[in-house]
Amino acid sequence: MLGSKARLITITAWLSCVFFILFAVPGVRAADALLQGQPLHQALDHFRNIGLNLVYSTNLVTDDLLVIEQPASDDPVEQAVEILQPHGLTLNEADGVYLVVRKEPDPRLPVATPHAVTPETGPDTGPIKLENLTVSASRYLLFSNSRFYLDQRAIQALPDLGEDPIRSAQRLPGSAAGGLSSRSHFRGGEHNETAIYLNGLKLLDPFHIRDYHSIFSSIDARAISGVEAFTGGFPANYGDQMSGVLLLDTRQPEKPVHTEIGLSVYNTSLLNLGYSADGKIDWLVSARDSNLDVILNEDLGKPDYFDVFGVLGINLSPDHRLTFNALYSDDQVVVITENVPEELELSTSDTQNTHFWISLENQWTPALSSTTTLSYSGLDNLRDAEANDPDRLTALVYDQRDAEILGFQQNWLYEGIADHSLRWGFGLRHENASYDYRSRAEYNGLYAYYPGITNPTESSIQTAPEGNGYSLFLSDRWRITRATGLELGVRWDRQTYTEPDFGNQFSPRISLLHSFGAATEVRFTWGRYYQSQAIQQLQVEDGLSNFFPPQRANHWIAGIQHLFPRGYRLRVEAYLKDYDRLKPRFENLFDPLVLIPELSPDRVGLAPESARVKGIEFTLEYRGSETLDWWASYTWSRATDLIDGVNERRSWDQRHAIQAGLAWRKGPWEVGLAMGVHSGWPTTGLTVVEEDDIYIPVPGPRNAEQLGTFAQFDFRVSREYPVRFGKLSAFFEVTNLSNRQNECCIDYDIDEDDDGNVFLDVAVEHWLPIIPAVGIFWEF
Repeated sequence: MLGSKARLITITAWLSCVFFILFAVPGVRAADALLQGQPLHQALDHFRNIGLNLVYSTNLVTDDLLVIEQPASDDPVEQAVEILQPHGLTLNEADGVYLVVRKEPDPRLPVATPHAVTPETGPDTGPIKLENLTVSASRYLLFSNSRFYLDQRAIQALPDLGEDPIRSAQRLPGSAAGGLSSRSHFRGGEHNETAIYLNGLKLLDPFHIRDYHSIFSSIDARAISGVEAFTGGFPANYGDQMSGVLLLDTRQPEKPVHTEIGLSVYNTSLLNLGYSADGKIDWLVSARDSNLDVILNEDLGKPDYFDVFGVLGINLSPDHRLTFNALYSDDQVVVITENVPEELELSTSDTQNTHFWISLENQWTPALSSTTTLSYSGLDNLRDAEANDPDRLTALVYDQRDAEILGFQQNWLYEGIADHSLRWGFGLRHENASYDYRSRAEYNGLYAYYPGITNPTESSIQTAPEGNGYSLFLSDRWRITRATGLELGVRWDRQTYTEPDFGNQFSPRISLLHSFGAATEVRFTWGRYYQSQAIQQLQVEDGLSNFFPPQRANHWIAGIQHLFPRGYRLRVEAYLKDYDRLKPRFENLFDPLVLIPELSPDRVGLAPESARVKGIEFTLEYRGSETLDWWASYTWSRATDLIDGVNERRSWDQRHAIQAGLAWRKGPWEVGLAMGVHSGWPTTGLTVVEEDDIYIPVPGPRNAEQLGTFAQFDFRVSREYPVRFGKLSAFFEVTNLSNRQNECCIDYDIDEDDDGNVFLDVAVEHWLPIIPAVGIFWEF
């Protein structure tokens, strides 16, 4: 293990030296361009193109801002400051990176915003940030040390099924997904190893159609400012997850009242946000209702769902802000995978997901701030499923599970010590859940002879775990020199709803950053990450009624990033993830999309002794043009479990993966293209052996075979139309533009030909086909 880690660090160190020798360039020269009258964002892009490491948010630098006067200075930094000043903006510099920020608060807008004082993000000023959030005019893929940001415009402009902000993370390097589920596997981890936060609260399964692969999230992309993603190496203030973190924050109002009404194939939506005349109160309300239950053929089911999200902010004073948040979703979903009456396969889900939280933000002194959050999260889920195929399987499932979490979280940030940024906090949770699971199945034909099958089989589990969860964290971001920063952190977690109590989990973490001038930086990260089994994730469907000890992973990450002139940026990052203390998990060998996975005869239990994921990512981005942006990434990776002394590929292991996106903008038109290509996921072969006219299935070595290469191309075009009141925007989008049949699953059965010869029928099934969508939005 140490040898692999040493090789990883050595390779990255050599890469760092090569980058430094080849790409370290002199400082930025002064610009001679005529800037007066240009759009402000275009002028800022000009400075980026000549090498100035400048980043900004499109929420601040909007398309309507112009350069008022030609700057007088010959220095590009001073020129940028001059053109920003008339708009109440200026530059903050940290380690060679220039960030556009407000010069003074605008009295018309809310006095304090969540981004201003939360310990998760920190203020825009102060010591060097090891994890700088970079938001630029490209509006697309941005990165910093296993950290990425996709803003709202990127989510809407790039083609993605349902404009889903969570699904957009599947475009990131190191992400593995088949295209059906909104969830992702980050760097070889399971999909449940990623936490999702909205306005500082960790959400409880925020998905629609959760009983059938969680196809959409319950968060409106138009209600958030963007998605910030950690695909590994996240700091100590985030815990109880082993792979990744997604952070979502709501949009801030830019005018007193703004309304958006939308109608698309996926849903009908309403969004309203604004602020009071004195700027003391601001709000956002979003509501969506599914249209899929109207559009889809009834033979496929009826996905009827809606969600509502609301935020009310009250600025108690310039230094104190109170925010009320509520997110509610409701599913009444019917999924049909076989609609022939004699082979009916049907599942109904009745799900309600509720979140309510209150946050109080306090700026006690210029150096000391805190965020206090009181929250309630609830999940009520009822699944009724049946399979009626007398030739293979007849089954019934009743699965009722409820969970409630009451939480209290307080985070602090102190920046009163020179070159240090101290963060600390604690969390308390009371959790309870109830489970009532009952199932019955009878197998026939080939299914009856699968190894390990009990025929018929019946299960009944009722349990009600209850207990508490505790957490503490402390971290220090230390600016050692102008070019070097260090972050040290430690975290403690414990849960008491398990029997027995599994004790304390300590998670030390360290990150090191060194910059070679304004264009090149090298980062190294190591951290230990625990993940407990969530109270709503008890595996009762597979016959388990007890929780397992928290799992553990060690992350080793080394990366280098270089900013080239003319808007190009290159990043290389290598990672190694070592897992141990893994809990058992259950998978289906041949068909992961089966409607009732726990009763399928190919269901197997896995008990890995450990696991290892390693890979290297290359990402190239271009954002130096007014009309064209693009990005591309290539990832080589390997994800394996050690089971009974043998390394077996994880079922989502993809050796090679390419992601790319392109956006073209001209006047009212915007075109987006996206591509995802990866090696086929592993699968298991099957043969049959005849004994006394009985055909016995014999699975081959698990995951020793491979499905075909996955390739998907998506397209989106949109156009804006000014109208008397506001503007209309219409879009046309196609998922899987080439209608490629990407292999996902294999169905085995015994059949006879016309001559009466018995053979093993092998049917390869596929991920999503071509899916067109249209929509229109009215903004006023």
